[in-house]
Amino acid sequence: MLKAENVQPQTINSELLPTMPKNYRVQKKCDYAFYYHEDTQQVSDLYDALTCAGAGDVLSQTTDSHTKRRLLFSGLEVKHENGGKDEALAQLATWIVAGMENTRKLWSQSSEEVHSYRDLPPMVGWTIVGLDWYTWVTFGATNNGTDRLVCNSASTRFELD
Repeated sequence: MLKAENVQPQTINSELLPTMPKNYRVQKKCDYAFYYHEDTQQVSDLYDALTCAGAGDVLSQTTDSHTKRRLLFSGLEVKHENGGKDEALAQLATWIVAGMENTRKLWSQSSEEVHSYRDLPPMVGWTIVGLDWYTWVTFGATNNGTDRLVCNSASTRFELD
């Protein structure tokens, strides 16, 4: 039911990317993502229902004609031993933020209410640097009235604006 997809060469939909100062959009992406494969009746029925509802053409954060029709989630960013933990996290965070923004947009299409990041389920991702694996959990939160995503690991915490 779950399969891994190499998403490294694929482009993230620019509307879903975080915006940096001077309206610069970061275009980093992770190496692999998981998706629900259509090989079970339950998943096949879900894809059919999404297609009938008009959402089947753009389910993921990519612009690839094949992959954008898959329910992608999570992510893995792999680096060599001296490849840089910070760069790996930046790539994973960009991928997850785009995925969560896409989920929020898809959900908002089904109702007139605009949903907060707090309403979304958390998303898990991993960075692998050499032989070291790091697990990251991203979830929505509100800080001083601002809707944002927070990325946590066992030893590190930072907020994504």
